[in-house]
Amino acid sequence: MIKVSLRVLPPVSSMFKFNFSNPDEETKTNGNDVSEVTTNDSKDSCTETLQWLPANEILPSSEQNLQLSVCIYPCGKYKLKHVPFEEAIKHLSGINGEEFIAEAEALHLDLLPGKYEGGLKIWECTRDLADFLMREGIDFTGKQILDLGCGTGLLGILAMYLGAKSVHFQDYNGSVIRAVTIPNVKMNTSELQKDGTVSSSRFFAGDWKDFADLMSAELSENKNRYDFILTSETIYNPNNQRKLLAIFKECLKPGGVIYLAVKVHYFGVGGGIRQFQNLLANDSSFQTNVCWTCSQGCINALHSEGDLKNKIFSYITL
Repeated sequence: MIKVSLRVLPPVSSMFKFNFSNPDEETKTNGNDVSEVTTNDSKDSCTETLQWLPANEILPSSEQNLQLSVCIYPCGKYKLKHVPFEEAIKHLSGINGEEFIAEAEALHLDLLPGKYEGGLKIWECTRDLADFLMREGIDFTGKQILDLGCGTGLLGILAMYLGAKSVHFQDYNGSVIRAVTIPNVKMNTSELQKDGTVSSSRFFAGDWKDFADLMSAELSENKNRYDFILTSETIYNPNNQRKLLAIFKECLKPGGVIYLAVKVHYFGVGGGIRQFQNLLANDSSFQTNVCWTCSQGCINALHSEGDLKNKIFSYITL
């Protein structure tokens, strides 16, 4: 039986926190404040059966030690370093698999279903969740963290600054992991080394179902599961919500916590919080509460019918 509780805090995002019971000043921005997702929704792409990329672990290499430009995202007292969007696009020219992302950029699309899932951009709810974690003083000391759908990896990197023992980063596209996630972690690790505390890190790419299968043997023991799962903007595709729920169940250790930051609705792709809430209710394993909302006004995101740009933060604990 998985028990999830959510608390509500006022002002445009929402966040959920789930629990299971037993019987990031930025110098450059690129399309971060978006609630409308542009995707290839042609007839052919809708009727075509999607082939999801297989999951695999990606090992850092000397290629990710390139001298890249740096942006700074201020998050409380920490200044998180990351590769700027334009620099990441250039870096992709030397990485296998970048053709999907080049195609998306040429078509001015945020997503290409089954090919590219928007990992190069820092999405709005990622910023909100990072700020929330700092504001609430969430303690990651000695904990094992999964940054799920990590993209640039800012949430996992923040967890490293906040004392995490280990952080695993997972994103759909391996080219995103190689072009931005690993370089970002390396840039920040050099800062952490000055304090003598560095979290161990691992990197994974591919479809969530395959990722769960890849990790199943390792996660069969509760001690190897994650104390915290941090995930942002990951419910936009209704077809992947069951995979997300399965990851939550299989990867979180008893007593663990999941922070999920999402918008009420994602234009152009069809996903939204009400669908995911229904999925949680039908599963009957979870009990959820909202721990933070922002609605560009005073409307609670969960109870708003008109404003579809609201954001929701939730928590889930095991």
